[in-house]
Amino acid sequence: MLLKKIVVAEDDDAIAHMVNMSLGDAGFLCLRASDGEEALNLVRLHTPDLLVLDVMMPRMDGIEVARRIKGDVVLSKIPILMLTALSAVDNKLEGYEAGADAYLSKPFDLREFSAQAKALIRSSTRERGRNPTTNLPGSGAVDDHLENVLGKPAGISVVCFDVREFGAYTDEVGFSRAESLVASLGDLILERVRALVPDSAFLGHLGGCDFIAVVPSELADSLSQQVLERFDEAHREWLLEETPVQSLTMSGAVVPLDGLQKGASATISERIASAMKTAKEKKGSGYVVWQADKA
Repeated sequence: MLLKKIVVAEDDDAIAHMVNMSLGDAGFLCLRASDGEEALNLVRLHTPDLLVLDVMMPRMDGIEVARRIKGDVVLSKIPILMLTALSAVDNKLEGYEAGADAYLSKPFDLREFSAQAKALIRSSTRERGRNPTTNLPGSGAVDDHLENVLGKPAGISVVCFDVREFGAYTDEVGFSRAESLVASLGDLILERVRALVPDSAFLGHLGGCDFIAVVPSELADSLSQQVLERFDEAHREWLLEETPVQSLTMSGAVVPLDGLQKGASATISERIASAMKTAKEKKGSGYVVWQADKA
């Protein structure tokens, strides 16, 4: 079972150490940020299960970090536990309005802190539309996002990725190692999506090794090429030395949404399946752009 990831954004080394030790003892993987900008970058890169966020930090305060995270469609469901030395009601209201899910005032009891963190993660994982392995939006959230972008001005495409040999790989190495591959793959794809579309990126995880990005059409080819290249460079790290699965290959499908109106999810699925089928017939990793005259 993969460890739940928590980003701890705290510029006070003593408090950060205390919090990290408490969370580590509780079985969480902690990632430390010492200022607001670093916290935002870590959250974007790792899509953690929880953000522990100090209000007063250099470079970017916790209020602004929370606003940016809650305004990001991929990250908006990540729960935020704010830490503050300010006890005024107005300060807490500002934090809640920015997106904080819970508050703890300094100094706090570590037992209460740990209980709050666990409760927020439990509540978050019960919400609709989040994949428990990658913490990315799941199938329900993907459907909602596609419905929101359909019918808008042209220039949007969906880009889907899948690992061809994932079933055989899982059978050989077991669920736990396969789950680690999926988590690593989610990080790899998200890093490329963020690099190309930093402000309006959307990446969803449909299950297994099925991922779907929604990006401007002019970037769809670049995203496909870069993800496949990164995957081919990295995939050997995920293979056991003693396994009949000698290589892993990734297939991609690009489907422009031009001309499609709300309620066209079935059409999108059919086009993705058609393009993905063609891509999987190719030797090695590759992707196919859906075209009406070849459907």
